[in-house]
Amino acid sequence: MGLLNAFRVNANQSLTNEQMIVRASTLADIPYSGYSTAWGMIGENPSVVTITREQAMTVPAVARSRGILAGSIGTIPLYSYNRNTGARITNRTLIEQPDPALPRINTISWLVDDLLFHGAAYLQVLDVSLEDGRPYRARRINPGRVSWNVNYDGTMITSYNLDTKPVPNSGLNSLIVFQSIEEGLIARAGRTLKTAIELEQASYRMASEPVPQMVLMNEGMNLPGDQVSSLMETFKRARRERSTAYIEGPIKMEVVGLDSAQMQMVEARQFLSAEIARTCGIPAWYVNAESASMTYSNVTAERRSLLDFGLRPFISIIEERLSMDDVTPRNQTVKFDIDDFLRGNPMERVEITVKLLDAGIISVDEAREMEDLAPRGSQPATDNGTTPPSQTTEVPTQ
Repeated sequence: MGLLNAFRVNANQSLTNEQMIVRASTLADIPYSGYSTAWGMIGENPSVVTITREQAMTVPAVARSRGILAGSIGTIPLYSYNRNTGARITNRTLIEQPDPALPRINTISWLVDDLLFHGAAYLQVLDVSLEDGRPYRARRINPGRVSWNVNYDGTMITSYNLDTKPVPNSGLNSLIVFQSIEEGLIARAGRTLKTAIELEQASYRMASEPVPQMVLMNEGMNLPGDQVSSLMETFKRARRERSTAYIEGPIKMEVVGLDSAQMQMVEARQFLSAEIARTCGIPAWYVNAESASMTYSNVTAERRSLLDFGLRPFISIIEERLSMDDVTPRNQTVKFDIDDFLRGNPMERVEITVKLLDAGIISVDEAREMEDLAPRGSQPATDNGTTPPSQTTEVPTQ
């Protein structure tokens, strides 16, 4: 798909190459809160609902979905392997801890966050290896600070800018770009998120008023403005503190609003939570959008479903980008170790381990490593499972 299609430029809108470059470059002037709407702003499509990531995160279902996707992937170990033999090798510093100031979980989690909301994520190279010139350290860059330039016909990005300043295409200070398979949650589900935001605001307004909205009608003489304000404050305060209020004079009260049951706010929030879960690619029950009786066995199956349809796209994007030749040597590959994420209950793990041992596929030390136990070594274990102390033979002196 060309850049024009990705930017959603209308078919009846003709742009010169210079205009395309200018419009792409001006993205650097958009603050972080506005970057999420850039897909719609370039095409000037009035049907695109403009919201920000910060606004979307005020919706509990969005925050929960983000935590599940970004948090889960951030905690999964990341290892390097020999592409030819499949053997695990020592991680390069970039894989072990990309940012010298942050743990790896922070960097990976925010990369997933950027891919989820914006459809792109960036690492800036802080240092390169003296041996091969590949990235040695890198830091996650806020997507709102990044813009790009395109070629003469607007079909390919030729260079990137950081804070409106050009960055090299490789080496020190260059960007490692992670492209999602779609434009991002805010551009793809803007209307759904906007509806959820409005519903949260309506719930807040409803919670701030203990009963439906009311109108106090004065059927007598008109009151001055200060007395009207005092009357309303007294009435509202009495309702909050005592649930009832008494007002003297020819004042009549009329209910003009609907309560939460009549507005079906609970049902609406439940529906939108399910829609947000579907949009994020996770099972609805993860955000409590559906009532279901979960046992340990089907929770394990749901984790597999979460991995296949929710986590896998982000995992593959990060794995394949970090395995490319400009980041990792050609005979190496980078992969997440998802076995720990999918590990079952202790009884299931023991059964699998015993079968692998009986088949000669793994050794005892490898089986102990699978259960996060220290290797036993070559010494035989005693009946109670402990390693006996080393025995020495005393040689008599002459």
